[in-house]
Amino acid sequence: MPVFYHTVPEDPPALRLDAYCAASFDVFQSRNQARKAIKERRILVNGEHARTDWFPQAGWTIEAKVPANAVLPILKLDLEVVFQDPHLVIVFKPPGIMTRGNTRRTVHRALRHNIDISPLDDALPMPDPCHRLDYKTAGLLICARTVEARLAVLAMFSERRIHKGYRALVTGRVEGTGTIDTPLDGKEALTHWTAVEHTRSLHVDWFTTVDLQPVTGRTHQLRRHMAGIGHPILGDDVYTRHEKLLRRQGLFLASLHLSFGHPITGEPIAVSAAEPKKFGVLRARESRRWAAHHPDTVR
Repeated sequence: MPVFYHTVPEDPPALRLDAYCAASFDVFQSRNQARKAIKERRILVNGEHARTDWFPQAGWTIEAKVPANAVLPILKLDLEVVFQDPHLVIVFKPPGIMTRGNTRRTVHRALRHNIDISPLDDALPMPDPCHRLDYKTAGLLICARTVEARLAVLAMFSERRIHKGYRALVTGRVEGTGTIDTPLDGKEALTHWTAVEHTRSLHVDWFTTVDLQPVTGRTHQLRRHMAGIGHPILGDDVYTRHEKLLRRQGLFLASLHLSFGHPITGEPIAVSAAEPKKFGVLRARESRRWAAHHPDTVR
């Protein structure tokens, strides 16, 4: 019987275990299915048979056993594969799609279309994302192909041994480098930023291309931290008001760099991806418009 794994992240929602599993495992199409699996002792929490009235806590490892015919239907969506070996695969998640969840269009469901089941003895029934990227965020996503690799990668995230680099466009002119250490939700949160390029804009005067390195992994950390210092990420409809510039263009945030030691072999892995084309398109378009209205202004 195929087994799926999930590790409860920090700040989990206050849901009973059956509702949480329905939201976290693609193989359950409803809360009733998850509740049935718990009653049939097919869900384990840290190796112990689960109960429906438990509330998930950060760090729990949840195992879900499902009938073979319940394995997820495959989504025929081509993904860019950046790295692959028998243990791991790293893909580039496009914006506008969930990493996983109870919806048809998820990266999780598309992985099997792009990647075969690992030939190793502890192969997962389908490659499994080890972390999440927001619906609107594009970028590099680590996925496990085996049970051993998945557990090891989750431990590495918990111990902050996986280093991520993002690129964003933010409103205003940001200079040099800096660190934001404003706590989020009462917990430590740390982000480093570096200004890369400045662009004039008729709508927001300036916007800046920045590289971001989150040390911690709080919910919407980069979006909240940049908004908190007065430079929200373009396209963020929660933390920015500059909607005129951003209508229908999505979020200008992408995960472009990953570096870590291979969880099984220890070999250093460093992968990078090019920034989405829309970043350069927006910079060029706004620069042209500014120049057309200010022909005598030197940037």
